[in-house]
Amino acid sequence: MLSVGDNMTGLVELLASFNRKERFFLVGTALGNPRFCPSDAFRHQLVTLFDLSIPKDAFVAMDYHLDWMHAALTLAFGASEDGVHVNDGNITGNQEDVDLLFAFDAGEMTHLLLLEAKAETGWTNKQMHSKARRFAGIFGEDGHRYPLVTPHLALVSPRPPQQIESERWPAWMTRAGKPLWLELPVPGGLRRVERCDATGHASAEGSYFRVLRKRQRSVEEVEP
Repeated sequence: MLSVGDNMTGLVELLASFNRKERFFLVGTALGNPRFCPSDAFRHQLVTLFDLSIPKDAFVAMDYHLDWMHAALTLAFGASEDGVHVNDGNITGNQEDVDLLFAFDAGEMTHLLLLEAKAETGWTNKQMHSKARRFAGIFGEDGHRYPLVTPHLALVSPRPPQQIESERWPAWMTRAGKPLWLELPVPGGLRRVERCDATGHASAEGSYFRVLRKRQRSVEEVEP
């Protein structure tokens, strides 16, 4: 665990300063909510889920890059913005992100709520193990790498996740060994497009395509 003086530099403000995602600004502007303030209903769901008091003015961002998160934490704990920093593997240069980030201060503690969402497809263990490794690298296996910073994770989807090997995740990513879960309302009747062959069998190289309704399985759908 890192040491810290009386106070770290404002982490929430630093997180906001890295938020360069175009969709954040476009969606916020289009919906008349440029600060991405959450609804009271959704905020109260998170209050119940995490057992935390979440302020209305919490910082919220979508598709927040994990590279940005690590850099913000590095600066918050005393690194010079003008300096050159050793890359301990937490800056990857890829687009791996957290779907929705909440960040807010509660007394001396800064809480980071990391929400990972799926609508139609499910999580795979390969995907979640990769994300767990990134989170462990940033926050530590026990979540205490940075004093006065507490990370939390929840999965958000229409149905509870199935067959997730969460026992291999850092303990802070679960509660009693299971990930926290929040239901995501998704309308019925959604369609998707699938490439296929002339007989309608799914094929990544297919010269045909078919349209499938929500929950309609392809001819030879294989679980990841």
